[in-house]
Amino acid sequence: MQVTVEESGSIERKLTISIPSDEVSQEIEKRLNDVAKNARIPGFRPGKAPKNVIQKRYSNQVSNEVISDKINSSYQEALTEKKIAPAGLVSIEPVPFEEGKDLEYVATIELFPEIPTANLAGKTLEKPVCEVNDSDVDKTLEDLRKRNATFSDKEGKAETGDRITIDFEGKIDGETFEGGSASDFPFVLGEGQMLEEFDAALVGVAVGETKSIDFTFPDDYQGGDVAGKAVVFSVEVKKVEQSELPALDDAFAETLGITEGGIDKMKDEIRQSLDRELASRLRSTMRDRVMDALHEANKIEVPKALVEEEINRAVETITQQLSAQGLPAKDIDRNNYAEEAKKRVALGLIAREVIEKSEIKVDGDVVRARIEEMGAGYDDSEAFVNYYYSDPQRLQQVEAVVLEEQVVDAMLQTAEVKEVKVDFREFMNPQAA
Repeated sequence: MQVTVEESGSIERKLTISIPSDEVSQEIEKRLNDVAKNARIPGFRPGKAPKNVIQKRYSNQVSNEVISDKINSSYQEALTEKKIAPAGLVSIEPVPFEEGKDLEYVATIELFPEIPTANLAGKTLEKPVCEVNDSDVDKTLEDLRKRNATFSDKEGKAETGDRITIDFEGKIDGETFEGGSASDFPFVLGEGQMLEEFDAALVGVAVGETKSIDFTFPDDYQGGDVAGKAVVFSVEVKKVEQSELPALDDAFAETLGITEGGIDKMKDEIRQSLDRELASRLRSTMRDRVMDALHEANKIEVPKALVEEEINRAVETITQQLSAQGLPAKDIDRNNYAEEAKKRVALGLIAREVIEKSEIKVDGDVVRARIEEMGAGYDDSEAFVNYYYSDPQRLQQVEAVVLEEQVVDAMLQTAEVKEVKVDFREFMNPQAA
């Protein structure tokens, strides 16, 4: 076997592999002889058919099988001989085999790219500093009261905090549009359930009143078909109800599952929950900032084969989600996932380099602490921990997250970190703020 390697790009290589014709012909002959021993051909006893009959019937099939096997085995041998560890196989292009001539094919592969830097020296990253205050606990309690409010019919005009029930129909350029109409639709004024212009226009309405509301959808509105377009809504008010919040007492705590300790216990559990949410958000924020900085510092070409695999995973995920909702998963544009796939592949390669250079190994104690933190909100936290440790696949998922966080910690030690104090509410929900 002869192997030549041609550099056809920064990470692309073409391997031209040639297998001697005698080696191929001998293997074809051997397999035809094996077939002849058991071949059942009409007019001949089993295994007694003439050689020319066997060749005529089975030669093409056997030749194709041998060529396929020779390509597969020689490709792996060529990689070993040239000490190449490919990131992926792009294509194999065989030259049509002719008896008496060597079998030759070209394998196009991609290598793992060189990573320019495995640290963030010279980079400055902002690190949010935040804590849960009593006011945050009180605000959460108030939100819980609002969610558990009762409503009763109200005479007079609707005010912020009241629930109204409406029929509405929206038109763009005089035509109705999908999702722009509803009947007996209830929502609470001032709670952000509807667009601000729509919500504000209905403050002060009364039962039986009709109203026309016109405004322009935001350019970044999630409904892409109507984003940036002028709309006119015709609204009829069917019902106006005032809210009554439950008293902030032990009885309220009990309705939410706090059987002992009353409202004080409830406040403690809310604070602990907010602390866990804050810790999770802080980790994810710093992970994103570190990964973005690493991506910016390493402009690398990523293997197309790995990008295609990442796109496949994204398409499979969205297909499953659509299927679960009973929606068709056709006409999914793979190009929509290409840029994110490239970034994910690049970050995976960069993180691998960081792990190797910094000799990072997953910390078992941190893994256990993370699983215990995840299970803290469950009644039987010990069973939750055992659930993860009883399944290696589930445990590996947490280990992968912890390993990524260790990469983040290692990179923060190489960068200049600037702490910035932020408000809890603004940090946890910047859009609402």
